Amino acid sequence: MGYMEHFSVKTFKQQLAMKKISLAFQGIFSQDVLALIGKSLRNTPESRVIAKRLFAIVIEMAQNIHHYSAEKQYSEKDGRDIGVGIVAIAEDDHHYIITSGNCIVKTEVPPLIERANYINGLSPEKLKEFYREQRKAPQREGKPGANLGFIDMVRKSGNPIEINIKEYDETRSFFILSVRVNKELQN
Repeated sequence: MGYMEHFSVKTFKQQLAMKKISLAFQGIFSQDVLALIGKSLRNTPESRVIAKRLFAIVIEMAQNIHHYSAEKQYSEKDGRDIGVGIVAIAEDDHHYIITSGNCIVKTEVPPLIERANYINGLSPEKLKEFYREQRKAPQREGKPGANLGFIDMVRKSGNPIEINIKEYDETRSFFILSVRVNKELQN
């Protein structure tokens, strides 16, 4: 049985259209890939402001995958292993839904859920205050970045983040992160 009998591009395209998925990428998140995603998002019909919010959230998700994915692939261009994952942008009548997924070590699950729940429970004022505190905090040992990703996503989207964890294997889980961005600007 040939490859094309297992995978139908036509069916895949129909599924993307049915789910209103305008962009999907799976693999290593290099600078080149992010530049292409940015170019694609500039064509967002609603507004430049919304396109910038979408791009900022995609960047945050891509950085999470790049740094924290438990599945790595060697990048010739970067000369090192880089995290592998998937990012997709879908839409419904009122929102764009940006979703990412990647493998994580199972021990990372409880702190991620705890952090997401904490951030989702903050008022906009408290979220802004927490953001300032985190910016001033020393960098976590052995962890890249300033630990602002979830905070930035909630602030830029105006909506809570959603986390879903699926079993993957004995040592890893599949981490799914979704953020909804309103199509209409909120005052």
